[in-house]
Amino acid sequence: MSDVIKVIDLKKQYENDGVVTPVLHGINFTIRKGEFVAIMGPSGSGKSTLMHILGFLDGLTTGKYVFDGKDVSTLDEDALARMRGENVGFIFQAFNLLPKTSVLENVKLPLLYSDIPTAKRDAMARKAIESVGLTHRINNLSNQLSGGERQRVAIARALIREPAVIFADEPTGNLDSKSGTQVMELLQKLNLQEGHTIILVTHETYTSEHAERILRIRDGLIQSDEQVKHRRMAGEGELK
Repeated sequence: MSDVIKVIDLKKQYENDGVVTPVLHGINFTIRKGEFVAIMGPSGSGKSTLMHILGFLDGLTTGKYVFDGKDVSTLDEDALARMRGENVGFIFQAFNLLPKTSVLENVKLPLLYSDIPTAKRDAMARKAIESVGLTHRINNLSNQLSGGERQRVAIARALIREPAVIFADEPTGNLDSKSGTQVMELLQKLNLQEGHTIILVTHETYTSEHAERILRIRDGLIQSDEQVKHRRMAGEGELK
């Protein structure tokens, strides 16, 4: 299995009014295509900053970041935006849906500034919505849905361009335990049955154990990088 992400001595610092604040102090790891990896760490550990860099929402300060064979370490903001639009999908804790807009239109949002014909956009969105089991809700407004359904819409939106990597940032944080379990079950299905590479950012041990590997980060450094010994399958106990 080939690598989709390779990070070498990645460092990130922010400067404000002459004050330099280091956040990441030299991160090294590799993620293979088709892996499901959880990134864990306490508040202030640097995990969100790392995800923003991996997802092309921010740039690194020094080091090297190779995505699907391409060194993206020195790309400017416009180039990062293109990489973000074409190669990754995002699922956020707050869903980030337009409230008085249909499920279909919400899922089509990533295609807004693309050259894809309108008719094809509808077909792509319908396929993504079907993959998360919400075809029966396709014409509902997002504010008519439950929290779990809204997150499934967000997952469909992340899938629409068939990205190389899906980033899930605390995807169960606003959900009750039952809805959260259903979301993790769906993410596992996308990984195990459809081969999607998924990077999950979470502070919850139970949620992280649905992944196959956990990167723990503390004080801007990788504390550990281990396979999950007793991986959980949502609703079914441990994976066999």
